[in-house]
Amino acid sequence: MKIMDKYIIRELIPPFFGALSVIMFVLVLDFLLDILNLIIAKGVEVFIVGKLFVYNLAWILTLSVPMASLMTSLMTYGRLSEDRETTALKALGIPFWRLVVPGAVLMSILSIGMIIFGDKVVPEANYMAKKLIYQIHRVKPMAALKERIFIEDFPNIVLYIDRLDEDAEKIYGVTIYEKQKGEKPRTIIAPEGEVHYDQQADAVNFILYNGTIHDIDPQDPTKYTLAEFNKQVIQINDLGTRLDETHGKRRGDRELSIKMIKDKIIQQKKIISDSRQSIRETVSDAIDSLFQTRDYGARPHSSPIRRALILSRRQYMTIRRMKFRIESADHRIRMLSVEYHKKFALPLACLLFLLVGAPVGVWAKKGGLGVAVGLSFGFFLIYWAFLIGGEELADRGVISPIIGMWSGNIVLLIIFFIMLYRVTFEARFSGFGWIAKITKKIWQKSGNKIDNSSH
Repeated sequence: MKIMDKYIIRELIPPFFGALSVIMFVLVLDFLLDILNLIIAKGVEVFIVGKLFVYNLAWILTLSVPMASLMTSLMTYGRLSEDRETTALKALGIPFWRLVVPGAVLMSILSIGMIIFGDKVVPEANYMAKKLIYQIHRVKPMAALKERIFIEDFPNIVLYIDRLDEDAEKIYGVTIYEKQKGEKPRTIIAPEGEVHYDQQADAVNFILYNGTIHDIDPQDPTKYTLAEFNKQVIQINDLGTRLDETHGKRRGDRELSIKMIKDKIIQQKKIISDSRQSIRETVSDAIDSLFQTRDYGARPHSSPIRRALILSRRQYMTIRRMKFRIESADHRIRMLSVEYHKKFALPLACLLFLLVGAPVGVWAKKGGLGVAVGLSFGFFLIYWAFLIGGEELADRGVISPIIGMWSGNIVLLIIFFIMLYRVTFEARFSGFGWIAKITKKIWQKSGNKIDNSSH
């Protein structure tokens, strides 16, 4: 058995690194276009862009490893079936599940390693990448400008640009939401403008033409002011002309380790507990006030009814504010819980993808890269649909974070047992014929593509 285990492990390792390289190359291609744009169009230093590229390799690797494990399993066990090696081992009395054990052990170790990698390396790499992008945008303001998205990289403003002419440093269809500390927010809309960076003053100037300024009082929305202008200059000072990766920025959910997530969940639970306690105290005070007799004196504006109404309104606003805090904290806990379970569910998909790929590869009896890619696409689509859809539904509170993040893994486990039953007992998918038909169609299409390309 040791000889067989070593043989299967040796057969798994080369396809894994080959599949990992192909998948990472595909994922990097899309990101590479943005990298080249920073160097060529934005003029950012190659060394800085290189560091940004290395930081982003962490999350790319996290996504690539589970995909590579499925392709590896399909290629390896498909080749064993194609060469009749599985038939020979079965004739020797070795059950199929025993052939899966070496790969399962190998992928279990890899899953544990990916959990550690996702906890220790990925959050720090994502955080360093975010800080570096932030600093690039401060040093090279034009690098932050993109068409048809809301840009929040400049202090105190949110910027939207419909069209951008980088060579002429001109912008079209400009909307700026400006919020200065201690002042009323205002919205500036202009059909066109220019962008100029003043290196000596360490400032960027947005020069807008023929636009309008909209002022709304947040305390009283009925107070609205509209002003037109021919030319308006929006200057953003103190951008920072030196790249400093120690500059602090708040960590996002994907930049948190498991311990950080747990600590933040505890903080949010404390907010909920304190808010509920505040509501209980407010309600208790409101009930007590109904049975208290107060002497308001002869002051005309201090009648019992007036004072009671004022007190009731304050209590109502307190309860409403605490209710909002509870809802916000509960939503935050759901989002943090989603990230927490994702740190375990995604790495463990490495093991589950191998378990699914082994019987499917034996059933397909093809071990080529083309067949593996064709079959993998269907399983990837199913898993990512459950992962992304589950995350969205869990964030909204429709389902629990546990179900949202683990539903894809559960589906893979069910498919594994069905396929294991099919391969072990050579059954006909009694009750599951639709799965067989779909899988066969995927295999036949991928096989036809390989045959056509060979001719």
